Amino acid sequence: MNAPAIPPVLDANRYLTRRLIDTFIREDVAGCQSRARPVSAQEVPHGPEAPGTWLRWELEKGILWLPARAAGFMQAWCWSGDPLLWQSREALDDWKLVNRYDQILSYLRPAVDDEQFSQHQTYEAECNTAISHHSLCQQEKARWFQELSGSDEAWPVFAGGAGGMLFYDRLAAFLDHPFYPSARAKTGFDSAALRAYAPEFAPTFQLRWLAVAKARVQTQGDLPECWPDFPAVGLDASLEDDHQLMPVHPHLWGIALTQYLSDSDLDGLVHLAPEPAVWVMPTLSVRTLQVVHEPTVHLKVPLTIRTLGARNIRTVKPSTIYDGYTVQRLLTAVAASDPALTARYRLTDESTGAHVDDLSWLGVIVRRYPAGLEGTTMVPVAALSASGADGRCVMEALAARFYGGDLTGFLQDYLNLTLTVHLRLWLKYGIALESNQQNSMLVLSDAGPLQLMMKDNDAPRLWPARLCARLGNLTPLVDEVRDDRILVDAEEPLAQMFTTITLQLNIAVLLEELVERGHGSRSDWYTRLRDQIDTILRELEQEGVATDAARQYLLEDDYLYVKYLLRAGSLESKTNTGATDINKFYGKSAPNFLRRTV
Repeated sequence: MNAPAIPPVLDANRYLTRRLIDTFIREDVAGCQSRARPVSAQEVPHGPEAPGTWLRWELEKGILWLPARAAGFMQAWCWSGDPLLWQSREALDDWKLVNRYDQILSYLRPAVDDEQFSQHQTYEAECNTAISHHSLCQQEKARWFQELSGSDEAWPVFAGGAGGMLFYDRLAAFLDHPFYPSARAKTGFDSAALRAYAPEFAPTFQLRWLAVAKARVQTQGDLPECWPDFPAVGLDASLEDDHQLMPVHPHLWGIALTQYLSDSDLDGLVHLAPEPAVWVMPTLSVRTLQVVHEPTVHLKVPLTIRTLGARNIRTVKPSTIYDGYTVQRLLTAVAASDPALTARYRLTDESTGAHVDDLSWLGVIVRRYPAGLEGTTMVPVAALSASGADGRCVMEALAARFYGGDLTGFLQDYLNLTLTVHLRLWLKYGIALESNQQNSMLVLSDAGPLQLMMKDNDAPRLWPARLCARLGNLTPLVDEVRDDRILVDAEEPLAQMFTTITLQLNIAVLLEELVERGHGSRSDWYTRLRDQIDTILRELEQEGVATDAARQYLLEDDYLYVKYLLRAGSLESKTNTGATDINKFYGKSAPNFLRRTV
């Protein structure tokens, strides 16, 4: 995924250290924002000449003096890049220069008897994995880009439809999540597994298969044509009468699967197929796989790796199979009833899925892309800031191909599309989608206007009272939602999701990249963004939709919500955060770039 305005960094340690320190400030880790006091260089021991401002950060074990500079995005301060100074409480005259992530983490580490001690240890290991994976991925990126440059075609995929989307997924894979510092780590993959299964390396491999007694399998929808029969995977055809074939990611096959099976009550009810079948390639999400010979079909299968935090294990929770399809039908009905949305977004079909009991490690979601994508260019929002082999980012390449080089025109259309869809869903229908950079795609074509393609909508926030007041016929569908955390009864959860996903990840990060590349000023871009939000709110007001809350949250408040993913996903216990969902733990601490002069 894409990182905002970060230049190429050769030193992986320094790169991770910068991202970590800035996240500490942004997420107020151990009071790094709320309790750290800005001081002048003259107040810092040993009288450093630069920078002019430091943060005096008091921790349990001592004081960390953090050299800072003013930040223009998501936080008031960020690390200046100069060495930090550590002053231990046990020896006040003992000063140490600090410039590595592992040193800083050691000063934050809780006592051994603290429930969060093991979490900190796990996170330190995750950072080490991020360093290792960073190096491997940078080597592969250099090799691939040299290959593309040698072919005299840095952008070989335009108008490739569903079959061409993995080119852009691969570009996006070389970028880190903008706000989670150790996002490069795919914990659970060693170097061989990374090369074998990660999208950065564009591998092709076959799925393994498990025959499970049908009495234990819950299914919905129709399986795709690529599904193998029993002889194709080396099993007797007679098993077909009372068994169902379930796909298993090859990384899970072997010791891990044996352990999962031994811990279950499936003894005697499963048969391990001796032969693999169905060639696939990984998408940006890693666990979702594109079928090579049927590229409009993707299979989302459990994968026991962890990304964006130790608690984010990439299995498939059975309830998401049903909730994703329920939300798909809700969004289809909303678009059909609202002319302002009808032609603006399209949805993948996720009506098919299967799972075994309540086991999150044995299931599948079948994702089908709609007809009519032939000749289009499909690009995940995550790829828009990614650089291609010729140095241009994807936004620049798309503007050149579809807008005659008018980058501003492309961004204006993108802002109008994204904000129209998501502000209208939020304010008129009470729906806020977790349509992050990975799940939100652009569909570009010479034959029609820019569209959104949305997928994997199994964890939105829905306000039933608002939705059903508009479309009462959807009440039975809302009642089908299985995960109670989806349903809310107030404005705030909707505002939090819109702000942290749509506004920050899908829009502001892109504007920061454009500023970094010299395409306009931060002030100009955020003025344009604010004006576009205001225009759409006025349009909604003319339809009788209340917009005061959105104006307050987005345009008037001094601070915006921030997702505290590092704290909830890695450093702190659920007891400490109180978060029922680690991906939806927020603070309101980001200076509002839409309100202040940027």
